[in-house]
Amino acid sequence: MRSSSDHFQSMFRFLINVVLILLQLTIIGLIILQFSEDAVYAYWLIEGLAIFVVLNIVYRKKTAAYKISWIIFVLAVPAVGIVLYFIWGRQRVPRKSKKRWDEVNQRTFLKLEQNQAVFDSINDKGIKKQVELVYRLSDLPVWQNTKTEYLKLGEEMHRANLEAIKTAEKFIFLEYFIVTAGKMYDELMAALYEKAAAGVEIRMMVDEMGSLSTLPKDFYKSCAAHHIRSIPYNPLSPSLFKFISFRDHRKMTIVDGRVAITGGINIGDEYINEKVRFGHWKDMALRLEGDAVFSLTTMFINMWDYSTGAVSPLDAFRGTVTPEVGNELVMPFCDGPMNTRNPAVNTYMTLFANARDYIYITTPYLILDTDLTNCILLAARSGVDVRIITPGIPDKKLVYATTRAFYGDLLAEGVRIYEYSPGFVHGKVLVSDDQVAIVGSINMDYRSLTWNYECGTWVSGSQTVLDIKADLLDCIKVSREVCYSDWEKTTFMKKVGQSVLRIMAPLM
Repeated sequence: MRSSSDHFQSMFRFLINVVLILLQLTIIGLIILQFSEDAVYAYWLIEGLAIFVVLNIVYRKKTAAYKISWIIFVLAVPAVGIVLYFIWGRQRVPRKSKKRWDEVNQRTFLKLEQNQAVFDSINDKGIKKQVELVYRLSDLPVWQNTKTEYLKLGEEMHRANLEAIKTAEKFIFLEYFIVTAGKMYDELMAALYEKAAAGVEIRMMVDEMGSLSTLPKDFYKSCAAHHIRSIPYNPLSPSLFKFISFRDHRKMTIVDGRVAITGGINIGDEYINEKVRFGHWKDMALRLEGDAVFSLTTMFINMWDYSTGAVSPLDAFRGTVTPEVGNELVMPFCDGPMNTRNPAVNTYMTLFANARDYIYITTPYLILDTDLTNCILLAARSGVDVRIITPGIPDKKLVYATTRAFYGDLLAEGVRIYEYSPGFVHGKVLVSDDQVAIVGSINMDYRSLTWNYECGTWVSGSQTVLDIKADLLDCIKVSREVCYSDWEKTTFMKKVGQSVLRIMAPLM
């Protein structure tokens, strides 16, 4: 548990870091003033630094959209752009952190090998290629002996969480981006307190920044009083870039290594429509029971050990009861800034490349890079029915405007876009060809696909895929379709503003 003195020290170091940033900006200003008597010197000094930074940007292994955004920013306002790029834009994981992550990986992800018997049993070559790719990208295998259930509302997820917790005998793991006081929180914590009193081991990890303004003040103290081990992920630190950028955006509850609930739903009353913020809140999750839960358990232990320095006995948290189910393929996977293979975006692009008939998506934010945009457009040009559902009522107006700025190119090539009229779609779901679906925490934006720690569950060959398709078609029925003819009527100045938003999108 974090003490008040620890929090004060973190806050103090954070403020010191901000002061250092301002000092750097002041030094650059003084350098410019030093040469102000001869503007030519000042100009070439800043211009030389800008060229150096631009060459550094070009050299980096980043997407074209990301590079273009920074190059324009640095050249347009070099005095500010240069400093912000070195503070914010390089996205470098500290070597010490990477080393610790690799050490933890040796006893977590790298212990899980592909299940060769399950892999060899896959007859569809397209599905087999997807499974092989996801495994190579994320080091997490495909499973059978797993039953999945699609939960199409936050209310259903909350009930499933409580029901699973009631059955716990050994341990409960929880990992969430946002935790907010209210009915959902009170019911969840009451269930956890009861199980902790019965001797069940409980660990709970909450993202520090995601819950910075929402977490109940006595959360860590209450957890400790009830013998629940709780920690903040990536607490406030002197590294401003690390604190803001590398967030744990995953959402999962794991019970006895046997049952897991994961998806896009945080702990807060808006997620279960007990509190109305942006109309009806539409969110989705997946319940897993069986062997595939072990991949989610591995994700949790990996992050817990990395954050705390502990060495948890992974095999001790493997489920022992396997349900009798059919041949459903289930493959939980994860992503994060430590993994340069980019599992999330590459998995998405593979699904677009392999789609034959249709691919439907829900995402609260549609802020795409060039590669992903081209994959979506290529699918649409190939005759695939591509439909994307975004919110009808936004939670963040600037992000909503940026999402709409990406509509034009997609609509022009036949992609159909729907805005969910009843309210806000927060679910991150994809389904294709009645064969494959993904439910997870992954938004289709730069932050989720580049900086955040995320998780998703790939499923194939089950009723769950058809249930997801039916739900997305129901969403479309109550949504307003955005037509290209309407978008063309956008004023010239508004299109200019949208162009600026698209350029700045990777920097948000």
